[in-house]
Amino acid sequence: MNDQVWQFLLSGGVFMLLIVICSFIAVSVVIHRLLSLRREAVLPRGVVKAIEQADARFSKGDFTSVTSVINKDNSVLARVARVALSPEHDNRDEASEAVEAVAREEVLKLQSGLAVLEVVITIAPLLGLLGTVSGLVSVFATFGDAGAEIPDPSILAAGIAKALNTTIGGLAVAVPTVVAHSYLSKRIEGMAVRMEVLMAGLLHAYYRYGGGSFKEAAVTPAQSKKQVVKQKPDAE
Repeated sequence: MNDQVWQFLLSGGVFMLLIVICSFIAVSVVIHRLLSLRREAVLPRGVVKAIEQADARFSKGDFTSVTSVINKDNSVLARVARVALSPEHDNRDEASEAVEAVAREEVLKLQSGLAVLEVVITIAPLLGLLGTVSGLVSVFATFGDAGAEIPDPSILAAGIAKALNTTIGGLAVAVPTVVAHSYLSKRIEGMAVRMEVLMAGLLHAYYRYGGGSFKEAAVTPAQSKKQVVKQKPDAE
């Protein structure tokens, strides 16, 4: 079996080598994207639960229980949520615009690598076709050099079959890559929609129950330390 696979790869020459390289690139990108798109890295359950309960907690004046969860996490959702609750925004419209901008940037980061898969999907079959055409040209050129001698059909068939190996290789790489690209695109789209719904609910709850009155609590731990340092000279 190993000899057959090796002969299959060697039969395509340089075009098969390029197809193999495309396959390694596609596999690497897919694995990297799957790791990056883990739910805990994008929409961790703890942060999602805190945002879903924000309306009930804000109605009771409990703001810190939500911000503490958000500030401790470094997922995509938490980073966008910190922008939504930032004390720098004067009103809901300003906060919504900032959230949309940051969310678009985060989604673009999640989509990094998908363009590479699109390139592989496009060029792998073309490389296979190019290798097949090149092989057929070599086969027919060999028989053309034989002059008036009638070529052996079995040799001709074997040459054509060998030339078609690169087409098989190109399609074998492109088809799984199409499936992976479609799956990753739908997964990112679903996460983006879910994040949009959560942010809309969070902003609604935040500005429904005062918004500005929570600004002190919205400050992150790092910002709080800076404020304490600034206040010390005045106390003296």
